[in-house]
Amino acid sequence: MVKFNPNALTIFSLITGITAGAAFVATRLNSRYFLIAGALVGLSGMADSLDGIVARMYDRVTRKGDFLDHFCDRLVDIAIILGIAFSQGAHIILGFVLSLFVLLHSYLGTQIEATLGKRSYEGTGKAEFFVGLILFSVLAAVFPALSLELAGEKYVPADFFLGILLFFTVLGLFGRFRRGMRACIERDNQNDHGNG
Repeated sequence: MVKFNPNALTIFSLITGITAGAAFVATRLNSRYFLIAGALVGLSGMADSLDGIVARMYDRVTRKGDFLDHFCDRLVDIAIILGIAFSQGAHIILGFVLSLFVLLHSYLGTQIEATLGKRSYEGTGKAEFFVGLILFSVLAAVFPALSLELAGEKYVPADFFLGILLFFTVLGLFGRFRRGMRACIERDNQNDHGNG
């Protein structure tokens, strides 16, 4: 049997994800880099989806692989979001705010798992994030001069994409917090009844 290491896919996802972030920054030089960034995002997303499948298929599921996968996922998220924030015409501050909320959302999922022993994957997932990124990349490459002026400020597709992501991330954060608190209260009530 082939001894394929699923961690190689995780590392490939990391490299292509970080390179996608760099390609988004390079759109300041040429808007065609949006297409390159979109292709790299697609490769990163596929590798990220396959590493767990391959690990289960070859019976190579490990804690080390799970830890590496989650850590690399966060690095890819931040590299791509900041890459878009530094892309052609985008408002940088929006990317930094989104990065903060993405990390908080991720942390909350980890804290729920640490506290309750179960993962929380509700809300918009990684697949939707990557599909949205690819569609945004194509749109930005095809219509590089597209912008909208609001209150004297010029906004490009990157700003709207980051704004939409921020909206859904904040919604997901509060939803995850509410569900986590509810689950903690239920667990505490069960323990109180068991002790009573």
